[in-house]
Amino acid sequence: MPTASPDFDFGRPPFDLLTEGQRAALAGALDIALYPRDTVILSREEPADALYVVLRGTVQERRGGEVAAVHGPGDRFGLQALYATAGGGAGITGARRFVAAEECACHLIPRAALEALAAENPAFGAAILGDFAQRMRDLAALRSNREMAALTMARIRQAYLHPPLFVDAAASLRDAAEAMRQNRASSVLVRGADGAMGGTTGILTGTDLRDLVVLDGRPVTDPVGPLARYGLLTLDRDDLLFNALVLMTKHAVRRIVVTENGAIVGLLGQSDLLAVLSNHSQVIGLQVEHATDPADLRRASRSIVELIRTLHATGVKVAFIADLVTELNRRIFRKLFELLAPPELLANSCLIVMGSEGRGEQLLKTDQDNGLILRDGFDCPDLPRIAADFTRHLVEFGYPPCPGNIMVSNPEWTRPLAGYKDALFNWVHRPDEAAQMNLAIFYDAAPVAGDATLLAEAKDYLLSRLQDNQMFFTQFARPTLSFDTPSGLFASLFERRRAEPVDIKKAGIFPIVHGVRALALEKHRAETNTVERIQVLAELGALDRKMAADLVEAFTILSTIRLKARVDLPEENEGGEEGAELAIDNLVHPDRLGKLDRDQFKDCLALVKSFKELIAHHFRLNH
Repeated sequence: MPTASPDFDFGRPPFDLLTEGQRAALAGALDIALYPRDTVILSREEPADALYVVLRGTVQERRGGEVAAVHGPGDRFGLQALYATAGGGAGITGARRFVAAEECACHLIPRAALEALAAENPAFGAAILGDFAQRMRDLAALRSNREMAALTMARIRQAYLHPPLFVDAAASLRDAAEAMRQNRASSVLVRGADGAMGGTTGILTGTDLRDLVVLDGRPVTDPVGPLARYGLLTLDRDDLLFNALVLMTKHAVRRIVVTENGAIVGLLGQSDLLAVLSNHSQVIGLQVEHATDPADLRRASRSIVELIRTLHATGVKVAFIADLVTELNRRIFRKLFELLAPPELLANSCLIVMGSEGRGEQLLKTDQDNGLILRDGFDCPDLPRIAADFTRHLVEFGYPPCPGNIMVSNPEWTRPLAGYKDALFNWVHRPDEAAQMNLAIFYDAAPVAGDATLLAEAKDYLLSRLQDNQMFFTQFARPTLSFDTPSGLFASLFERRRAEPVDIKKAGIFPIVHGVRALALEKHRAETNTVERIQVLAELGALDRKMAADLVEAFTILSTIRLKARVDLPEENEGGEEGAELAIDNLVHPDRLGKLDRDQFKDCLALVKSFKELIAHHFRLNH
């Protein structure tokens, strides 16, 4: 418990900016708190109402399983928890935690006292809050620089291209303006007349129209052919984006024409180019936003594969890649559903994704796991066709059909809320093998489009039906032990000449995912992401903190090795279709791993083995 505190070091910046009276006021407001080793001082779920200043000992700032920073005497932390969230906020965002690395003591500066001093002493306020803002800017710059580094070799084909809009040379200025209006375009390409224009192509922009008609007073009936600008600036679709940037800068233009095999395929705008160079994920988002049919979404979906390759190649961590890919995938699913579904269906349903997609952990395009929850009493006669089209298009985007048929095209996964509640009741109270699988998949569900409250109500119902039934949770947790995790034959398994491939998903990733899922379900937790579940379980005392930290680290390493094994495969379709999918077989060949990866793989599998033993003991799976 905090107690009144003397011994505050007012000589350390920025507290040295305070006057004697302000120092006395702060000393009177200070508390001091003592923390035993490994205590979580501040976590993402706790409200923050004070700034922490370390008095004695050290505090680790952890993000996921990693130590992001260490704070010693005189260092302060917790300002983000006070001011990073809307409305003054409460709690740490994401997966950040502050943990006592040893027995330590911290001064606590109450929010009210801090804000009063900042208002009374602007120099102090600017120093302490400005320091926080700079740290946030530094973090944002780090993320931006990582992705920028990955995109220095980005190609024009990775950018959003505006479809070419052609008019004939004989068309009038009014015709050109009308074509731009109807197609929401800012320019038209003008096919030059044979002879006079030599059959070439010119361009006329919205700015040109303004100048010609408004400033020069030309009649809107004048033909565009003689007024267009010829000698277009063109680049091939496989040219570097930086070449496009140089060309635009050199000629002071805002767009260039892009060709492929000599034919015009689109226009690259300056804003779209800069979007790619600052954040490649943004351009895929633009492609999705501008999509007018499933073919546009298919191209955006294929671009994600290249995004994964480029980010991974520059050392971007797998958790960051997973966050981006999850967001982009969900945007694509949402847009596809919006293109296919009438407004009344959107308003009366909730499109959900499940499994790894629902957990936000899907890096590679594995099989589909999706469903649709309908509002009770709502009927859409055309629903079977819409659902079938949705599934078919996702297959075309590179998402294979689900072997278990867990897709919106299956009526069992497209039903009213009451139907889902009935299914959940049966899965909980009549738990055969199929029911256990369906329950596990649905427990990971996340909303993508439509009315998210429908999924929230279904999940609330699920958690309300759970009871302290040891038999149920024993059966639910049992799949954790379904697959062998090699550990006793490491000497031969990891010897280069005799190494056999290991299914990394079955041997390592799935036991962590499902074991953690079983523990989270037992605690009636609503989190879906595996790392978030681990951290919450540690905070609740359901997992030993060391085991939790090791599990997060192992899960990250295994996911990284799995991704690396897929990305590093030889190109099987070299010279083939752009955006080729990454092969999915989950096999990792230890003899192809570097020594560090091989050692980490071995250690991770040993930890998974220990975790499985923990799960077996906890849920009495060996009884």
